[in-house]
Amino acid sequence: MNTLGSELYEAVLDYGYVAIFSILAFEGTGMPAPVQVVFLAAAFLIKKGKISFWKAVLTMALGNLLGNVLAYYAGRKKGKPFFDRYGKKIKLWREGFDRIKEWYRRYGGLVIVGSRLIGIPRTPAVWASGIIGIDFRVYVIYSFLGDFLWAAFYTFLMYKGLALLPMIGRLISQLRS
Repeated sequence: MNTLGSELYEAVLDYGYVAIFSILAFEGTGMPAPVQVVFLAAAFLIKKGKISFWKAVLTMALGNLLGNVLAYYAGRKKGKPFFDRYGKKIKLWREGFDRIKEWYRRYGGLVIVGSRLIGIPRTPAVWASGIIGIDFRVYVIYSFLGDFLWAAFYTFLMYKGLALLPMIGRLISQLRS
């Protein structure tokens, strides 16, 4: 039985940059996707010399940014009425958004960059930015910066991790014998 992760991994191996861009755009909207397998597949292709590290990172960042922009606009147009209606039911009150606004006021674009780097806030941050009305140009600049750093870090981590696999395999073999 194939899992979503294995399907995404195979898609990246088969379609390269197009799959990387598409999957990261989907994830950038706030929809959950096991993007770590995309980083792993990209690292494998980089190691084999089939794609470039920096082109892969740029493709990931731009794909994720496209998703971020779509989610920003969805939050901007439909988010406030949604949270006004259902916010208390899902434990998101106006005070929560006021707190986020205060963070943006106090720390500016660093909040956007930070939210793109940290797992849990990644999803709600893209919608919240639109809902609370962060300036679109500021959002795009800082979101891209965060997306780029995030993609570079995890792609590098996976690339270096691949180099350790033979050693890990030998250690496991030694432990079994």
